[in-house]
Amino acid sequence: MRIGKVWVRFYKSFNFDYELKATPNAKRLPWQETSAGWMPHISIPLESDVTAIVGANESGKTHLLDAINIVLTGTGLEKRDFCRYSSLFSVEQQSRLYPEVGATMLLSESDSEAVRDLGIPVRNDGSIIMLRPEPGEIDVVGRDEERARLSSNQASGLTALLPFPHWLKTTVALPDSVSITALSGTASRITSRGQRLRLLGLLSGMGTEDQLVKNAGALLQLLDAQEASSPGDQLGQLLLSKVARIDTSSFQELEQAISNGRDGLVNGLIQEMNTSIARHLNISRWWTQDPDFQLRLSPRETELVFTIRDRTGTDYSFTERSRGLTYFLSYYVQLLSHDRPVDRTEVLLMDEPDAYLSASGQQDLLRVLEHHARPDNSERRDQVVYVTHSPFLVNRNAGHRVRVVDKGTRDEGTRLVKDATRNHYEPLRTSLGAYVAETAFIGGENLFVEGIADQVLLAGINARLLRAGAAPSRCLDLNRVTLVACGANVPYMLYLARGRDQIKPACAALLDSDTSGEEAKKQIKRGGAHGKPALSDDLVVMVADWAAREKISAEPGVVIREPEDLVPLSVAVNVARRYAENMVGAPETLTRTLEVSAVREALAEAQGSLWDALAATFRSIFETDMNKAGFAKELVALLDETETASSRPPGVPALDANFANLLEHLAKTLSMARERETERQRDHRLERIIDAFVCDHPTGCVRDTAASTLLRIDAAADDSTSGDVLRAETSRLRRDFKLAVDPLHNIDEYTDFLQRLKSLRLIERLDNQGLIEPAPRPRP
Repeated sequence: MRIGKVWVRFYKSFNFDYELKATPNAKRLPWQETSAGWMPHISIPLESDVTAIVGANESGKTHLLDAINIVLTGTGLEKRDFCRYSSLFSVEQQSRLYPEVGATMLLSESDSEAVRDLGIPVRNDGSIIMLRPEPGEIDVVGRDEERARLSSNQASGLTALLPFPHWLKTTVALPDSVSITALSGTASRITSRGQRLRLLGLLSGMGTEDQLVKNAGALLQLLDAQEASSPGDQLGQLLLSKVARIDTSSFQELEQAISNGRDGLVNGLIQEMNTSIARHLNISRWWTQDPDFQLRLSPRETELVFTIRDRTGTDYSFTERSRGLTYFLSYYVQLLSHDRPVDRTEVLLMDEPDAYLSASGQQDLLRVLEHHARPDNSERRDQVVYVTHSPFLVNRNAGHRVRVVDKGTRDEGTRLVKDATRNHYEPLRTSLGAYVAETAFIGGENLFVEGIADQVLLAGINARLLRAGAAPSRCLDLNRVTLVACGANVPYMLYLARGRDQIKPACAALLDSDTSGEEAKKQIKRGGAHGKPALSDDLVVMVADWAAREKISAEPGVVIREPEDLVPLSVAVNVARRYAENMVGAPETLTRTLEVSAVREALAEAQGSLWDALAATFRSIFETDMNKAGFAKELVALLDETETASSRPPGVPALDANFANLLEHLAKTLSMARERETERQRDHRLERIIDAFVCDHPTGCVRDTAASTLLRIDAAADDSTSGDVLRAETSRLRRDFKLAVDPLHNIDEYTDFLQRLKSLRLIERLDNQGLIEPAPRPRP
């Protein structure tokens, strides 16, 4: 069972949906009627995996998390939380009311069967709208839009099926140290470093028996003082005992070894504990700021101190590193140590986890949350709902996950900003930033394009394909890849990004196959100040050359030279009509005069350029020019509208197929650029790729993840006999384990796959020993 939509009315900052109430001809639902008339609930849809709640301070974001918790648990519904600027807020007898929260619950097959057995009414679509009007009561809304109160048996049965809410504590950091006594479970009257220091300070001032007798009361008081274990201390204990799986007897043995001065045994135990932490925590998979990062233990007299070893091989205490790392570790350990219910789904709730994390740390946490919602080593699917102020904790590949809330004026209360999702949020915020060109220097992966229209098209259609279930490896990861619009300055921008420093970001370029694009390619090849090409030829994608290799079919009369030529003519005409209506203000009677036949006739004079033909026809009808970026924006908006249509309009399937091929090629090109930079900076790349995969996915993973790893291995392979054999073996792995089929499904016979993957590391060694025969070359 999952939450499809949350319903809130009169709860804290949420009053009612005043926008819906003011909408002409809005449908009044009987179950939303009150003594003061129709007051519709505010509805907030949730995604099936991850939902980000964004809003200003005091906009009601946290109140939404509280409402979800009340819906799922039935606890916390209080009259004192009734919205104070509601007209129904009262302090008089018989007039004080409860706020109301509820949810639309989406049922699995087993849920539906259990609900039928309980006799609970469901909607026509098989879902349930359940409401909590007051403590201990549950109402459901039937097909007739009327409320029905559940019996106690029905209510308890439904409650047992609801997802389990789990709050992640975002204000608790991992502690600097953990008491060995607490870990070993042995009795001790001194359990913390603070108590020990106070005891030593007290004893150091006692030089005589009289002083001892005089301070006996203070001494006994100190010994009897029991310091409560803090949430941070408990988290540290969970890390070692539950996540790292270190047995209690090991801590007992360590405590005795320290007491007896057996330093060799102490060092041996600590070394094994550190090995266990590294194996089970696997933090290097998620903390991208330092791939060599290690969390380690150092023994003291009564504590185990957490230290950090970075890429320099130096150990630091927590106090010597940023707070962000300790909070990231806290969030990660909380997720690992938490036991999810096996018989129902879970909703993870987080309130502003970005407070202590850097931009990179937030991106790392975002990947952890994605994995928590959809683990790649199991079929489990849970929901994550978090509140954030930060753009770095928003997945730019999935703008549809964002929910923006805003508090209106006077008695309006918190509302859902309905026009801040999908098309209006993504890709325009990403694509039209004020300092687009400067993003070339962030040091990640960069795709250089000629114009803003290319940014909008690629980002918008990329997000659309991901929402439709395309494999992530076949699309651009916009959390890592920056689309850099350069106009006619692509060669110079590439030189600035890559031509002057030792550490170079991975880059590729997409150029139109026109005069300016061909000239840009020549300039890139000639290089910058030192005559060295900023990119190799295979990292410069010319649209016409790519289309010819991939055998992309175009409209009759259209010659593919730029991304706009991939848009079918019927779709392009509809987009131009939208542009005329929205940007020019043309009436529908005039926009209808822009017809496909007129654009097709103009193709010959435009030398096969769809854009030139469309723009010329547009100018002849509306006596003004059409902007490429505006056209791209309207195209993305039109495609978003087709997602909810019962069938896709003519031309849209072909458009999706064309851009899916282009995006897959760009993703592979950037992957190749990334691996080349890694190869240039590090040796033993093949072993590193395989070892990282085995460490990150010891028990299973989805096929798409494995396919992406094999692509990285292909890019890392040398131009040699062993490289040819290596690529042949990766092809066999793809075929034998059907990695191209159902990419989001788990790999069958995973143990066999891992064994064959590990054996790839031996190919170069066998080639060096002369044991590999060169592959026969194809006949001319």
